[in-house]
Amino acid sequence: MASTFIDISNIGNLIGTLYDGNTVRELRPEYIFDAMAQEKVWNMGTPPKKGDTMVFPLLNAMSANTAALDPTSDAIGTGANVLTTSRRSVTLQAYGDHSVVEILEAEPQAYVDLITDTGWAIRDQGLNSINKLARGQMDLNRYSNEVSGTISSTYHSYGSSGTASSFGPLKSVDVRRVYTHLRSNNVQTWPDGYYRAIVDPKGSTQLRGETGNAAWREFQNNNSVAGEEGILAASLGTFEGFAFFVNNQCLGSGTNTITAYFMGREACGKAVGRDLVVSPNKNLRGTHENLLVLKWNALLGYKIVR
Repeated sequence: MASTFIDISNIGNLIGTLYDGNTVRELRPEYIFDAMAQEKVWNMGTPPKKGDTMVFPLLNAMSANTAALDPTSDAIGTGANVLTTSRRSVTLQAYGDHSVVEILEAEPQAYVDLITDTGWAIRDQGLNSINKLARGQMDLNRYSNEVSGTISSTYHSYGSSGTASSFGPLKSVDVRRVYTHLRSNNVQTWPDGYYRAIVDPKGSTQLRGETGNAAWREFQNNNSVAGEEGILAASLGTFEGFAFFVNNQCLGSGTNTITAYFMGREACGKAVGRDLVVSPNKNLRGTHENLLVLKWNALLGYKIVR
């Protein structure tokens, strides 16, 4: 049976085969979806716990009043304006995992720093996990009920301005269409004045592969900022009001149907009871006190706000 401990039984290929303590770590993606969520930290008088709810209140604007003012009217109740709000609630859930490092035999004999390597791996797992939780909520926004079933006509569209039965590659016309939709609904940009777009490497290649004056390549060729250096570096930069980010964790990456994400700064909320923490247990476990537990945990939740 496979050992669940990081000990000499599962690192045999390391023991006695190395001349230095350096390891080459796996290539990992940027965890961008979590970074796109706006945080709201627990600020109540009691410690947060699993199942607690945090609320993102949405305040509605008052309608315009173009009627002439009657300065002699004393009616303060009739026609008075009231505030109207809605709520987006996020339930806190606990997440986490751990690894156990055997430090009596494995650590001295492996010739690599197992504790440092395990800490890196556990941290990466935690970041990867909460990033997928954030993306999972963004993925649900394509449904009318934010769960499953009917695809929303408001928050979802198909590549090449297509339909469910006939869609194609991501094109610049899609970017312009989404920008128009966001602007017409007064969606707020990030402080730099741009919306955000996350696309798969295939999607970025499709955009940059278009030809003609309306396409990405001509825009970058004629842009004094991006220009030749941007093309040589295969940098996406900004285009049609969006700052583009390439990431291979988009839904459907590696398949023929891949999701791209376009959003304003208030798209997704992150409720934080306790953000991701990586730490060792205070006491060693085992008969010989040789088992070190390294863990990550978090108490948080994600929800589409707008």
